[in-house]
Amino acid sequence: MNETIKNLAAALGDGIAASEVLVGYREAKSRYETNAELREAMFEYNTQRTILGNEFKKDVAEQSPELIEMIRERIDTLGRRIAADPDYRAYADAQQEVGKLMQEVNSEISFHVFGERPCTHDCSSCQSNCASRASEEE
Repeated sequence: MNETIKNLAAALGDGIAASEVLVGYREAKSRYETNAELREAMFEYNTQRTILGNEFKKDVAEQSPELIEMIRERIDTLGRRIAADPDYRAYADAQQEVGKLMQEVNSEISFHVFGERPCTHDCSSCQSNCASRASEEE
């Protein structure tokens, strides 16, 4: 890789790492990873899903409908508990924000490299001839 490009990429990476989005992500991730109750609930949730999967691998005649229903109810309860946890929500939201930021950065780089903005399927700002724009014009 060209040394200039490598240095620019490093500077960009450092800038992104220092952004509010990444600082918030790291904080949310730390709270998520250190939340013992949440970790336990997620461990049990994954274990219950594995047990349910194993039950479904059996021949239908060997499956226990009562066990399946009991496991499904427990999975639903755990899923609601996990989804309602503030640390889980904050981490999930922070992950989405990081994804959006990276998508914006990649789009901006692509624009400067190729001279076209990637299609957002919002044809009001579209400069390309993507399938969405073509169908809109018909």
